[in-house]
Amino acid sequence: MVNRRKFIRNTLGASLGAPFALSFYGCASPLYDRLDASTGLSLGCVVGEVTADGAMVWLRGVAGSQVRMQHWKDKVTAGMVSSAPVGVKSESDFTTVFTLRGLEPRTTYYYRALVEGKKPGPIGRFVTAPAAADPSRVSFCFSGDTRESYQPFTIMGAIEAQQPDFFLHLGDTVYADRGGRARHLAEFWQKHRANRSDPFFQRLFAQTSVYAVWDDHEVEDNYLPDNPLAPIGEKAFLDYWPVRPIAHPRGGIQRSFRWGKSAELFILDTRRQRNIAKKTLLGKDQKEWLLNGLVSSDALVRFIATSVPMYGGGRDRWDGFPKEREQLLSYIAEKRLPVVFLSADMHYAAVSQIPNGRGLKEITAGPLAAPMNVITNGTASRFEFFSNATFNFAKLTVDAKLHPSQVLVEFYDRDNRRFHQTMIDVA
Repeated sequence: MVNRRKFIRNTLGASLGAPFALSFYGCASPLYDRLDASTGLSLGCVVGEVTADGAMVWLRGVAGSQVRMQHWKDKVTAGMVSSAPVGVKSESDFTTVFTLRGLEPRTTYYYRALVEGKKPGPIGRFVTAPAAADPSRVSFCFSGDTRESYQPFTIMGAIEAQQPDFFLHLGDTVYADRGGRARHLAEFWQKHRANRSDPFFQRLFAQTSVYAVWDDHEVEDNYLPDNPLAPIGEKAFLDYWPVRPIAHPRGGIQRSFRWGKSAELFILDTRRQRNIAKKTLLGKDQKEWLLNGLVSSDALVRFIATSVPMYGGGRDRWDGFPKEREQLLSYIAEKRLPVVFLSADMHYAAVSQIPNGRGLKEITAGPLAAPMNVITNGTASRFEFFSNATFNFAKLTVDAKLHPSQVLVEFYDRDNRRFHQTMIDVA
């Protein structure tokens, strides 16, 4: 087994420099959990919603500050583009989001925030998506479930080491209902600040972009849309992640992102529009959006990211909405669509043959840092692979040039050891 303390030291030492590594190794990392007075920033930046020509950058500053975002393609800042200054406001816990436009496809960009009167913040990087017809290889990581009491999140260092094109955090980004239940907006904000202060979180997000979605623990265990805490937890989530909510009366954060010829990612919102009485998890509009998007896409693989799994027991998951699940699976089979499902929430790693799914498969990953599932034993016939032994994430690779009809699936643990690998045929 890889020595965990050595992994922490080596990961941070290589990426942040020896002095910082020694400071964190000794459990003293003041740069990460409080304001950096020299830059006027805290908690690092996060890039999200990346497309072939744009991205969003999140940051947190100090009351009364004016902040600019600068980005460029060359490490020496040649051709730098600087935004107009934006003031951070108390109603969003002094966070703000910048939208970058006019970017070039499949290009590495560097960025930094600049508070007026302060020195520039740290430099981060991300890569834009390939153009829709570009057959470039695409590789990304995903998982879910980060509970504050399990810090430090060393597994984020393992994800960073994989150098993915992007990372998908598939729900339970915080546990607002554990370790002191959040009831007011300031308490929900604090939950997000606590997780974002983790140095491994910050380092990962300084090196790659993220797509984030909520599940139940951003609000309360197994909550429904009419829960009075729902709008509070949702506001805190949107204050702390670079996410572009859809313009719809019922809200929601379902959206899709194209990554070249290889892949299109459909991220579902399985919380906001579910309705027990109407027996729907997605709601009418979201279901139509998904079906239309799947059939109109010409990506070689269409990934459906659902924070709750297709099977696994319990009414809070797709098992509680069997008719709608059958409609979705039947539609995909009828249209012969190359679909792979991605899920989290179960606190185990698995590759599953979806029952009655006409050959469709689901990849389940997690937890990143939360209790392991010790109840499920993996003996169900749907499992092609199962492990509840360790924190984990999945890495998926689609190469339109070499294996256009296959997805390489790899599972890694927090020590960056690969413990399972398989190929999924989507032809």
